[in-house]
Amino acid sequence: MTDLDRVTLLEGLLRYVTDELATGVPSDQITAASPLLEMGILDSVRTARLLSHIRTAYGVRVPPVHMTGEHFRSLESITDLILLLRSQTASL
Repeated sequence: MTDLDRVTLLEGLLRYVTDELATGVPSDQITAASPLLEMGILDSVRTARLLSHIRTAYGVRVPPVHMTGEHFRSLESITDLILLLRSQTASL
């Protein structure tokens, strides 16, 4: 994808989390603003799977310095991180 807008990216991440990560949380309870870590949606294994998906689907490698609770707080914050990293890569 070349021209990812925020909404499309957010929808794609939400779909991935609800369809591909077996979280035990009903999909209708997962929103863009859901606290992923607090709800137990993301743990170390699911975060690794999500990082792999981000790298494959969106061409973004998340550096270790950005792997923080703040950046992975919600799908909204993950979306913002991906957009930030894409813009930094594009400006190189």
